[in-house]
Amino acid sequence: MPINEGQNVLIIADNNSGRRKLYLFKVSSKQSYSTFLGNIQGKEILERDFGEFIQLGKGKIYLIEPNLYDIIMYELKRKSQVIYPKDSGYIVSISGIRNGMKVMEAGIGSGFLSIEILKHVCPDGKLYAYEIRQDMIEIAKKNLEKTNFTDCIIINNQDIKDGTNERDFDAAFLDMADPWNALNKIHDSLKTSSPVIVFVPTVNQIEKLLSNLDMTKYVIQEISELIKREWEPRKEAIRPAIRTIGHTGFIILMRTLKSF
Repeated sequence: MPINEGQNVLIIADNNSGRRKLYLFKVSSKQSYSTFLGNIQGKEILERDFGEFIQLGKGKIYLIEPNLYDIIMYELKRKSQVIYPKDSGYIVSISGIRNGMKVMEAGIGSGFLSIEILKHVCPDGKLYAYEIRQDMIEIAKKNLEKTNFTDCIIINNQDIKDGTNERDFDAAFLDMADPWNALNKIHDSLKTSSPVIVFVPTVNQIEKLLSNLDMTKYVIQEISELIKREWEPRKEAIRPAIRTIGHTGFIILMRTLKSF
């Protein structure tokens, strides 16, 4: 497939010694692009097709058509700490959500987790997001427009601790500093046995959540964290990469209990 003016291109730069770096460029014939292997002119990229490579002095750059994961990682804007696919993929997986479900999210931030949720509930489901900061909502909207999921989401500029506007949710996701202050408010808006997943960065927050959790309304199913370690693809010396994505946050999975 030919690469066109203004199109996004994922560059995989490989120095043939196990070191690789990734870049995402919106290609213009008038621009020059810098990689750790050297510079490449936009017009040189536009002469190629996706799947080809260009030989530079220090290695090769591969021209790849970006998918949604690449857009999330290398193009979307971030105004605050985001939940990356390392965690969001697992979070959504353990929630069991699927197309057609009605889902709640509190603390939309830059919209990274929202996109992962929408991949599963669209086109027939709906995500109702709650965010108190208008500036974060604007960033999230711009990011969502790049993923074509805007038809499946309703964003409320509202504090989830004041309750929800809807009921009968199939799942809830809380990415906020004090989720324990929201749990009682949202309980009656959730279906019985629905998963409620909380993402927090510190042990202190887990302790506060457990101390304030109403055990007549929720039961803890799992507390976990994920660590990602990449490996260098050298044929003669395969080894772990120096850089490891370690702790980013704790994932707390709860299930709602029947109200009496």
